[in-house]
Amino acid sequence: MFEYEDGLLVVDDFFYHPSYPNGMIVKIQEDYYTINNAAMGEKPIKESDLRHLKKKIIKNSERETQEYEYIMAGVIPRKGFTVELGRPITAKEFKDICKKYNLTTDDISKEFDNNKGGACGEKYIKYFKSIQIRVPNGEAIPLEKELRERGIEVGNGAPGRVDIRTDWGGYREGAGRKPTGRKIARIYVTDEEEKKLREYLKEIRKEEE
Repeated sequence: MFEYEDGLLVVDDFFYHPSYPNGMIVKIQEDYYTINNAAMGEKPIKESDLRHLKKKIIKNSERETQEYEYIMAGVIPRKGFTVELGRPITAKEFKDICKKYNLTTDDISKEFDNNKGGACGEKYIKYFKSIQIRVPNGEAIPLEKELRERGIEVGNGAPGRVDIRTDWGGYREGAGRKPTGRKIARIYVTDEEEKKLREYLKEIRKEEE
């Protein structure tokens, strides 16, 4: 009666119901079951871990079950998972980001193989190319949100790092500045001292050109 795919129990629906606060409801064919909490996430969920409910359960439409909840519970929708992949960033969009964050070549990785959907099973994995950029820690999450809202496939797997999907060969000459070796130095000066320092730096940089 029960079907499995990659160790996950195949269900026709999976949802929370307030009448059963200690567990989730699964629908298999026309029957409804609760899953023993101790078995949630086990692979595979055994028949003995399911308690058959004699009545039909009306799904609470206010709370949509997310696909990651299926995976965590050890179940899979009969229709399978839907792994959505955002579009690649364009070369122009990437150049604008380099300008906005003043990125140098040291802040931009080479293009690498990336993938998404591995937690759903091998058949659902989608492969694509990405590059990783380094931005200030406080800017990584806002940048990820901005790009995702524009439909671009993006990830933020480490502090100050953002992975961005590409399809134009990754880093290109001129996308980022050459490293200058400069860094932010915080010193306390008067307005007059700041003016003199800026003039002195301007003279130094002219000599370096």
